[in-house]
Amino acid sequence: MKRLFFISVCFLLCLACKDQKVEVEEVDQETLRKQVQPTEVKVATAEYRPFEFLVSATGTIESEYELEIIFEGSGYLQELSIGNGQRVKKGQVIGQLQNEKEKFAIEKAETAYKKALVQFKDDSLGYSRHNDEMLSNLSLKSGLVDAEINLREAKINLENTIIKSPSDGIIVDLASKEGSLVSAGKVLCSIYNDKNLTLTAKILEPDFGYIKRGLVADIFPLARRDQAFLATVNEINPRVDEDGMVQIELKLNQSEGLLPGMSASAIIRVPQERHIIVPREAVVIKQGKSVIFTVVNGESQWKYVEIGLDNGTDVEVLDGLKDGDQVVLTNNIQLAHAAKVSIAQADLTNSNQ
Repeated sequence: MKRLFFISVCFLLCLACKDQKVEVEEVDQETLRKQVQPTEVKVATAEYRPFEFLVSATGTIESEYELEIIFEGSGYLQELSIGNGQRVKKGQVIGQLQNEKEKFAIEKAETAYKKALVQFKDDSLGYSRHNDEMLSNLSLKSGLVDAEINLREAKINLENTIIKSPSDGIIVDLASKEGSLVSAGKVLCSIYNDKNLTLTAKILEPDFGYIKRGLVADIFPLARRDQAFLATVNEINPRVDEDGMVQIELKLNQSEGLLPGMSASAIIRVPQERHIIVPREAVVIKQGKSVIFTVVNGESQWKYVEIGLDNGTDVEVLDGLKDGDQVVLTNNIQLAHAAKVSIAQADLTNSNQ
């Protein structure tokens, strides 16, 4: 009997100790939870707005209007009044070949024309001015027609010795020097209009379906990495080349400081449907699924989300978030559900730059 009583007392004491131990453990966990410092995080606001899918392209800047200036005549280049990079006006004289022979040929042609005119007037005396057929025959017989043609030809030959700019623009690729012997058909230089520059670029075949005329793009010249230039898609060549690329042309809205031949990259902005948009950093992968942490009352909230398009900067969230949610951008890889968080203050120095 005494032994049974002893066992009962021991059992009750064990239960009392166990309850006390559980209570102590619960107290310790709660104390520990209060002592844990909140994880500092940066956040952004989820926005319901159109998503911009970004298509990358690379290519070369070219002038939409560029011409070669070609010698129309042959001879020695007597005068040259241009240099590479010089801006010229349409019709401006930029060079001249030796033309003493051409001037002399005009004098001879004018003399022959005057003689033929005198002969024609003598032959046509007594004929009515209304007799067109007879006057035409007399013009041929007197040599007046041939004299007129020869005079026009001599003037053209003289005009061909004077080189004029065909348009406003900038001189490039000047190939001849003053005093050099040139031949008809040889290229003197090229001239381009620096106000109408384009970027001829190529995009990947899978991106072709997103591109259409009028889309806005940012151009980043290799030589001007500190500056972006706005452009619009002007032309799409509907052919896929052997490398699986499609050629497009983007017209630059501004061109100051740019030169034909410059290499540049382009980011074409393709507006999509309106969805919840968040920065790409907000998305983490947990157990093979896309997760975004939001901040509610100072605690993290684990949310499974369905992700849409990704442009390298932002992502579409098709399901799982709502407009105005605060999403965690930093320290979210190891963050747990219902963890205490504090929102880092914005860097005003960087935000004002």
